[in-house]
Amino acid sequence: MSKLIPLLFLVILISCNKKSGSDFAWEKSYGNGEALFISAAEDSGVVACGEVGGKPYLARLDKSMSEVIDFSFSEPGLFSSAWFDTTSYIAAGSTLGKMLIVRFDKEGNIVWNKALSTDFKIDNTSLKYTGGGSFLAVGSAGADAAEDGSTSLFFVRFDTTGRVISNVSIPNTGFVSARNLSSDNEGNIYLGITRLTGGRKTKASVVKFNSDFQELWETELYNNPDFGSASIDITLDASGNVYVTGRTELNQNEGVSNNSFVVSLTNSGTIRWKKYLESINSGYSVILDDDVVIILNRNCFIVNMINQSDGSDAGRVRVMDVCNSKDSDALGTDFDQRYDGNIFLAGSKGGSFYLALKSIVY
Repeated sequence: MSKLIPLLFLVILISCNKKSGSDFAWEKSYGNGEALFISAAEDSGVVACGEVGGKPYLARLDKSMSEVIDFSFSEPGLFSSAWFDTTSYIAAGSTLGKMLIVRFDKEGNIVWNKALSTDFKIDNTSLKYTGGGSFLAVGSAGADAAEDGSTSLFFVRFDTTGRVISNVSIPNTGFVSARNLSSDNEGNIYLGITRLTGGRKTKASVVKFNSDFQELWETELYNNPDFGSASIDITLDASGNVYVTGRTELNQNEGVSNNSFVVSLTNSGTIRWKKYLESINSGYSVILDDDVVIILNRNCFIVNMINQSDGSDAGRVRVMDVCNSKDSDALGTDFDQRYDGNIFLAGSKGGSFYLALKSIVY
């Protein structure tokens, strides 16, 4: 789902030597688990999903941050992506190694649910509305499951009635994972993927498929066999340029550790620029506004702003004033904006499913 941050928010963030406030406008924990997806609703509320108590969980909050829907699925698993309109919600994720897709009505009652199996264990599913009442779901193993053996990418097209239109598992040698997907107006599909094909370290790549799931190109982002890397989130701009964030290992003062990154590629797969971001961190969510790329880092919810044209710095915000990336229990997975420039955050804090609304002040 496209996420745009208004200019007012960027002006506040990018202003020189500005400091973010230490207080949250609102925050809440929902039990042991993690929020994996968040999206602002049209009424300025929010929809979020993930897992609580080992089961898929979805919450809808109104503009006063009161619960409208609070739903936990009956089987073990998680929701990693969701779509919604004024009449229903569709959440996608995994249960017992299968792709899980559930449709709820506006009151939160289950209309239908599907558990689709393939020849490998699915950990997460990314969901995209493709128009005309149809959806694309891509299921894969998690990027941290590389030692589990060979996997693939599982593509499923379905409609709002729950009818599966088509499904295909892409042939693959070795391990492959894709956490999120993006697409263009021609129906081409873009994935930031993590591969392990015989070496000791995973490699971050970007791959483009056409609407028939035929690979058009793949570009490896980091190829040093001594350092691992992973692609985690991906988005496109209006010109078709691709932006992907994730993590790569680098030599640090205390040895090798993860460093977050953002990379931009052309629509044909040529790398435009690369940018290292935060040490001891991973880029987990990337969104765009005008000519700026916004990245949420996992540890401590740190936000970076990068100029789209050349990858130069455009600002940085420490959402939590007191937080150490080395041992933090504040872990961000997704973020979105509200109409007034405040930001919704999703992740975990102290091991709990965590949502927050953060005011950015002078």
